[in-house]
Amino acid sequence: MTKILCHTFFYRFRTQRNTLLGFKAKLEVPRESCSLNDRISNHRLRKRDTVEIEVEDGKMQSDGDKQEDMDRLSDMPNFVLLHIMKFMSMKQAVQTCVLSSRWKELWKHLTDLALNSTDFTNLTHFSKFVSWVLSNRDNSISLHSLDLRRKGCIDHELLDRIMGYAVSHDVQQLTIEVNLSVILGFRLHPSVFSCKTLTYLKLSIWAVPWMTQLPSSLQLPALKSLHLEHVTFTASESDYAEPFSTCHMLDTLVLDRFNLHQGVKFLCICNSNLSSLTIGSTIQEAPYKFVLSTPNLRYLTVMRDPLQLSACKLCFLEQVSIDCEAYFHTHFGRTYSALISLLQVLADYVKIMILSSSTLKILHGLSTSGSMITQIPCFVRLKSLKLKVKSSTNISDEGVGRIVEYLLQKSPFAKVDIINC
Repeated sequence: MTKILCHTFFYRFRTQRNTLLGFKAKLEVPRESCSLNDRISNHRLRKRDTVEIEVEDGKMQSDGDKQEDMDRLSDMPNFVLLHIMKFMSMKQAVQTCVLSSRWKELWKHLTDLALNSTDFTNLTHFSKFVSWVLSNRDNSISLHSLDLRRKGCIDHELLDRIMGYAVSHDVQQLTIEVNLSVILGFRLHPSVFSCKTLTYLKLSIWAVPWMTQLPSSLQLPALKSLHLEHVTFTASESDYAEPFSTCHMLDTLVLDRFNLHQGVKFLCICNSNLSSLTIGSTIQEAPYKFVLSTPNLRYLTVMRDPLQLSACKLCFLEQVSIDCEAYFHTHFGRTYSALISLLQVLADYVKIMILSSSTLKILHGLSTSGSMITQIPCFVRLKSLKLKVKSSTNISDEGVGRIVEYLLQKSPFAKVDIINC
């Protein structure tokens, strides 16, 4: 039903907006060419010599029908119109203010703000638009979500204002994807990391590491989903960072291209509620260790770099997905060792294991290096093994079979799926 209403709204909005902006196609019909019945039924013919008809998508719509449709749309309650406007860009939503006096203030009551620079041909115009929206929106209304995505570097003061505005309006879902140019003394707005209303937070901020430092502890009691890219973890006094232990509602955590502050050697992910964890690569050359204290973890995904991992008992672990790569020949030995170590930590718990084509290539390298393949652990609880194989990997069927044989030494009844991709 919502989808139908949205399509209807977009059609009517486009029609009415084009009318107001003078883009309406007109078909002028002389009075003499109209039938007697038409002249009686259309009261406009008594006042003027032409009938105005709009042509759109191969159909003709009279002014009376158009006005009737627009009236029907405007008769909807505000909450329905605001719900429909959620599916529009912020730029389109603001443009509805020209439709009529009914619409003039309606966009100011939106609780979801999607601010995307791709809607603008000029980044300067985008920045001015964002500032104007924040200044003119109804400040008495809380925010449900704010989504900021900008290509190119954003002004530091504007970013600070946006983050502060979101927190001060009790935002529940916050997404920030921007680039920052270097400026001395800049730090991310601290109130974001102690917001009591946030349930979802995604930060992806390209900048030099010291500009994206997080506090040693995140005070986000309602947070359920956290996605962090290009951030720097800090520690208070010790050599390990433990930022997530106070996020008691956290269920999903994604970390990618992150950094540890100077002197920090361990990243401790300590959270008794966490069920899904995705860890990508770091931006540091020197490897460091992850410590997992996540007894309720069910899904683990490892991307690009194998982890140097130590963990508590992962009794509820269901699925592990590994997509690792050895980027340089000089790193092959380190990658082999880290991958085997990771598999050994997970061997007693995992039930479903998914290995990417690049991970198979690393394991195939082990199988050709003599005794190293024998270090692959036995997976005693494994029920399903899924192998994603690309033709470009150049691993023979015999090579794949050798890898499977070692992985399933103590799980002979596990189901094996080979996925060609």
